[in-house]
Amino acid sequence: MGIVDSDPMLRVRFLDATLAPGGMADFAAPVQQLAALDVEPRILVLLENRETLLSLPAMPGIVAVHSPGYAVEMLDPIGWVRNSPVVYWGDLDSHGFSILHRLRTHHDRVESVLMDTETLEAHLDLAVVEPRPARGIYPTLTEAESTTLERLRAGGDLRLEQERIPWEYALTQLNAAITPPRPTQRSPM
Repeated sequence: MGIVDSDPMLRVRFLDATLAPGGMADFAAPVQQLAALDVEPRILVLLENRETLLSLPAMPGIVAVHSPGYAVEMLDPIGWVRNSPVVYWGDLDSHGFSILHRLRTHHDRVESVLMDTETLEAHLDLAVVEPRPARGIYPTLTEAESTTLERLRAGGDLRLEQERIPWEYALTQLNAAITPPRPTQRSPM
């Protein structure tokens, strides 16, 4: 028997302890083993930065996964990922939007968070120039996301890495993205 290549691994955090298989709330595992898990998160949060993943607090119904970057097809065999709505938080740069586009070609329920013009403008002083920007066209981006990408490019290929965004601001925006809307109250007639 020769040397065997290792299976691709993904880092996972179960932010809701009631979903954690066998109490394992933070681990890395091969994709095929993750596919065998019987979990039903309310939302899957996919993050580009491992440190951001590790910093997330407990959140009901949420499973967070470190993004495989451009290799988003790694997520395809994991049924509970395919069946969950995804909130993607990537770097606010051309590659972040390119990965978001690629993710949407593999998953039909993906929303972005903290990848908007408001976040960019509020933290423009923390942005740097992206050394090798992605130059593609990404038809799955929303109008607002496309506008933000255009703003990044027009600003000289700006890049705002997710770990540079102040944590309080980031958590407020993330919580807003994963909080289910409240039912509207009907006014009495």
